[in-house]
Amino acid sequence: MSCSSQHCFRALGRVLFTTLLAVVPGVLEAAPPVRLTDNGTMKFVTAFAGDGSDVLFVELVKPTLFQIMRLKLDDRSVEPLHGNQTDHELDIAVSPDGRYYAFVQCHGTLHGAIEIRDVSQKSVGHVPAGPGFSVYRSLAFAPDNSRLLFTFPENVHRQIFSVSLKGDDRNQLTDTNGINNWPCFSPDGKQIVFASTRDGRYEIYKMQADGTGASRLTNSPTMDLRPQFSPSGLRISFTSNRDGNYEIYVMDSDGSNVRQVTSHPERDDYSVWHPGGKHLLMVSERNGYHDLYLVDAPP
Repeated sequence: MSCSSQHCFRALGRVLFTTLLAVVPGVLEAAPPVRLTDNGTMKFVTAFAGDGSDVLFVELVKPTLFQIMRLKLDDRSVEPLHGNQTDHELDIAVSPDGRYYAFVQCHGTLHGAIEIRDVSQKSVGHVPAGPGFSVYRSLAFAPDNSRLLFTFPENVHRQIFSVSLKGDDRNQLTDTNGINNWPCFSPDGKQIVFASTRDGRYEIYKMQADGTGASRLTNSPTMDLRPQFSPSGLRISFTSNRDGNYEIYVMDSDGSNVRQVTSHPERDDYSVWHPGGKHLLMVSERNGYHDLYLVDAPP
């Protein structure tokens, strides 16, 4: 990034709705999903930066290289976040206030370490690569920047952990069979929503921030994945193939009032909330091509 302060993430977009009205006419009028990229390459793991003026995402930029890219919503320009990289970058998370970001970087091997930086790209913390060939995934910041969530296989089963922003003080929050993945803090920092196969298939669960009191929110015959709290904490978005195809859904934070957001023959996935709470960013597959789209979120 060329800026050396928090404005690197937050400049040019104090009010995203004004920006989008100038760039994408009709986006506020429950129009069809608005396409934000057009190169069609494989993309996943998206995040709004700061107040929503920029979008960060992982893209397959070469046949053997995944890299974090930055999309500027004011002019739709896309550039690598870290310039020309030769190491895989496999995940991305941005703190709610836009001051920090974290990503997984593989240094020429299948071992991935977590790098935590401020917006000037100065290193804040580091979590060394774990043993074996497993990689840290599913990064998420606490609202007060006190902790960073991630998942990692511990004794076969993938569990949820947290560390300080320095990368130390590691706490294990889950200890179950199956896979626990895609944790996300509630805006008040008191709860964590996540997906788990502990009962046989991927469902959405919610637990206290210390890992206690887990309760199941969904009961689908297929898979419910990648939950995300809305900025208000009243809604949760997630991906599900309950209707035969991967689509984006929204439910109330207690698991009730499930609404289908997208309906498309191909896959819609990796939803994240715009900070204003009225829109969702997603990766959508159209005719075999993958691009970023913005869609209205149901009330």
